[in-house]
Amino acid sequence: MILQAGSSTVAAGSVTGVCGDCGADAAGNFCSSCGADLRRSSYGFLGSAVAPVRRSFPVVYLKLLRAPIRGTVAFAEDRSYRNYLSFALSGIALYCLFIVPVVMGMIVPADGSVHVSESLLTLMKVLSQVGVYAGTIITFFLAYGAFRLFSRAPRAIGAYFKLFCIALGFTAPISAAYEFLVVRLLNGTGATIVVALVYQTVAGWLLHVTRGSDFNSEAALAALLTPTAVCSFALVVALLCYSVGIHRRFWHMPVWKAAPLYLTVSTVANQIGFYVMWWVGFYTAAVLIALGIVTR
Repeated sequence: MILQAGSSTVAAGSVTGVCGDCGADAAGNFCSSCGADLRRSSYGFLGSAVAPVRRSFPVVYLKLLRAPIRGTVAFAEDRSYRNYLSFALSGIALYCLFIVPVVMGMIVPADGSVHVSESLLTLMKVLSQVGVYAGTIITFFLAYGAFRLFSRAPRAIGAYFKLFCIALGFTAPISAAYEFLVVRLLNGTGATIVVALVYQTVAGWLLHVTRGSDFNSEAALAALLTPTAVCSFALVVALLCYSVGIHRRFWHMPVWKAAPLYLTVSTVANQIGFYVMWWVGFYTAAVLIALGIVTR
């Protein structure tokens, strides 16, 4: 890393001044903030061309893998890191790369009551992702409002957007790659299905307790206790712990307060996203069928 103007030699091979990578005050051979090599001769003729590589998607992602929670918040609070939007878009691109084969491979039950044309089935598969993106946007606004309300640490929405982008770019490829592996390659139960099964099981049990509705606990447990379902549930819990962890650290909030707050926000956002997906899909299909673009 090339040290910017104002540096001076303080010892043999040692420099002092401002780090050209992160902008922090630095002295010695390495930046104490980001670890960049401050010696002028460290990269030879490459010079400043190496600097963008240090903040590229693969390098930042590998740094986050070492310490996901601490690393995410550190990058969010690093004023010199400005590539957070491109980091999120790169993560979304990888998400689409893995999730598209999964979505297009979904199968509609072929019983006598289901009659779906190929064009309508394709439309249903595409629109199924509307809930995911709508839920993500809703989660952002609900989470910011809730944590801003209950936290004593004032945070601007721009600062939280930076944290959200970094977290999204980090978790989206993991979720999609796992779904591709388990659902597409192993024909198992993915994380999305596990979350739906958990919601259905909890709702069924509550209706059974409060209204005496029929509830087959053995069937519910059998669906949730398959090897791939257990692995998927573990991934969901791990991602939830990560999300709670970065919010707790970013908002300076105790975990007992951050955990139920984030779980409530994410649950509400997922439900709203589901209904948005349903209504968007319903009216989109109705319009396209009326125009003759899609057949029933």
